[in-house]
Amino acid sequence: MGVNSIYIAFVWHMHQPYYKDLATGKYKMPWVRLHGTKDYHFMAELLDGYPKIRQTFNLVPSLLSQIEDYAGNDAADYLMELTQKKASELGPEDKTGILWNFFMSNWDNMVKPYPRYFELLEKRGYFISQKELPEIAGKFSVQDYLDLQVWFNLSWIDPLTQAKSPELQALVKKGGKFTEENKQTVMAKHKELMGLIVPKYKEVSDRGQIELTTTPFYHPILPLVYDSSIAKVSLPKLVMDFKFSSPEDAEEQVRRAVEFHEKKFGAKPKGLWPAEGSVSEDILPLVAKYGIKWMATDEEILMQSLGTFDRKNNYLYKPYIAKKDGTEMNMIFRNKELADAIGFVYSKWDAGAAVNDFIGKIYGIADSSNIQNPLLSVILDGENAWEYYKNNGLDFFNTLYRRLSDDDRIKTVTVSEYLEKFPPKEVLPKLYPGSWINHDFYVWIGHEEDIKAWDYLYRVKQDMDTWKNDFKEKDPGVYEKIKQEMLIAEGSDWCWWYGDDHSSVQDEEFDRLFRKHLANIFELAGRDVPPYLLMPVINDARTVAPHAAPTALIKPVIDGKISNYYEWNAAGIFEVIKSGSAIHRAETVTKALYFGFDNTNLYLRIDFNSPLSIEKYREYNFEIAIFNKAFYKISFDLKNPGTEINCDFSVQTEDKKSWEMMDSAGIQIAAAKIVELRIPVKKLRIQEGETASISFMVLKNKNEIERWPATGNIGVTAPTKDFESINWQV
Repeated sequence: MGVNSIYIAFVWHMHQPYYKDLATGKYKMPWVRLHGTKDYHFMAELLDGYPKIRQTFNLVPSLLSQIEDYAGNDAADYLMELTQKKASELGPEDKTGILWNFFMSNWDNMVKPYPRYFELLEKRGYFISQKELPEIAGKFSVQDYLDLQVWFNLSWIDPLTQAKSPELQALVKKGGKFTEENKQTVMAKHKELMGLIVPKYKEVSDRGQIELTTTPFYHPILPLVYDSSIAKVSLPKLVMDFKFSSPEDAEEQVRRAVEFHEKKFGAKPKGLWPAEGSVSEDILPLVAKYGIKWMATDEEILMQSLGTFDRKNNYLYKPYIAKKDGTEMNMIFRNKELADAIGFVYSKWDAGAAVNDFIGKIYGIADSSNIQNPLLSVILDGENAWEYYKNNGLDFFNTLYRRLSDDDRIKTVTVSEYLEKFPPKEVLPKLYPGSWINHDFYVWIGHEEDIKAWDYLYRVKQDMDTWKNDFKEKDPGVYEKIKQEMLIAEGSDWCWWYGDDHSSVQDEEFDRLFRKHLANIFELAGRDVPPYLLMPVINDARTVAPHAAPTALIKPVIDGKISNYYEWNAAGIFEVIKSGSAIHRAETVTKALYFGFDNTNLYLRIDFNSPLSIEKYREYNFEIAIFNKAFYKISFDLKNPGTEINCDFSVQTEDKKSWEMMDSAGIQIAAAKIVELRIPVKKLRIQEGETASISFMVLKNKNEIERWPATGNIGVTAPTKDFESINWQV
């Protein structure tokens, strides 16, 4: 290599959140499977055709464990279950679930290229609301649903696999009028691909073409788990009245990752991409303790560490040494511009033009560099960008890898290969604590919702530490599950979706799953789930406006029936179908909630989507949460519907860790066609003009399956003495 040659280290970060609910064994979202069939095997297999290309793949253990669950344990997600049902046997909820979910991909590159798939999208409509789905579903034939089941899953199989499979090529050529056997061909290929991923990476690693690295097991922001107050270095105005600090959990996340990696690939990893590139000096010793030789993070961390913000001296293009208490760690820093170009820019370009631009940028760095043997680190997600490229990025990668293979000036290397050849000499004056986003931790701890999530973690950790050792020797199996749930809840992905930085149609599901992991800790230990875990982190302080406000005082007969048209006519209404939840629910138990007052009572009415005589309602438990000056809960079931239903009435204790049973006398519940409740307001300490917050939950086997509103609470205001006269004037 000449004077102006340059080394380039691609680090592809492969990660998905932990979607599995350990209590039910179900996968809440399908993205491990779908990215597995489209991206993970694909990215490794690409290198078979380019033996000169050397790269680093960072494989997060929690991702690998989920991949292996699909491959070896017949794991299933909701969309897989919808796919496996025969099209001729789909129920109404199945059909609306398919229509809502089976176009979740990039339409330009994964739907429109296939005429029949695109036809089905147009038939459904581009922009629809959930309430339209039942009507639209009736317009789709059995064959339409079967074709949609096949096309959704077929489109999530990578182009290399399709090209090598005559069966898949035949299905693409056929285009439609698929059979149930055709569908099973596609799903068998999904299963096969999931089983090939880990062996493929080991194969390419064993031949020396790639380096495999890891991340702390469940992708936590390790510096924050170690000591959340470190966030105040870059966020001095951050206000937190508690400190989450668990160095033992931080170490456990690293230990489990290294041991898992060694078990799967036969050697300990030398390198580590800390989740979200998040670093601090505190974590250096515990990472080094397990044999990690190098870590990577973002260029802005380097700038802050050096106190140098002028890129003209090319300080970015070399490795450094970070030190803490005698521990040394090699550090490399990503080039933000080139990583973002691949991740966000080149997808809309012609492959040749994109590669010309990329190579040109590398030449520019090499020509201007005053560093001998400069290293350019290009670090980014290895799965999320490719659906935005035509042909899943295959044209771009083929063009790029050919150019790099033939270029004598640019040498691709694994990170460890470079560090062994050119070990760093310069020691950083400090390692600035932060992540790859704006050199701080704001995304994960800067919003009100983030702080609330960390507060939940803190409070659960406090409780757990008082009794977890009871299980350590007596029941190590339970102890391990309790520990695992805590480590999962410490993952970064939950707080990624809190606050206003990021949003998706599945925000509520992420929130629900985060709280479910924490609730599982108490259920595994045989303890009551703390009341606060029933309250969503997302917009919990926000009051949801009902779809109709009360217009007059009401005094319904509590008999579980609509005795006459007028008894609930003036009540407020919250309709589930209009609730604005971003996630489509394939089936809901609850249809609507009604509420209103007279001078001394709060009245509630619950309507269901199926008659109460249906046996399944006896499987459920119901809870009504009411917050005014305190947090109250009314719990009941419908095992014995009638005009008198017993209930438990409880209030949250002052330490917010448990419930205290209260006298339920005066609370009346009746169930026949509907459920009606009368609750004396004096039991809730609601004064006239005060607003209380109400939410309603449906549980099955102690697991929350519905919560309305999905986020926030319904605000109900106790009437004043002139309430009716004011409303009459209006």
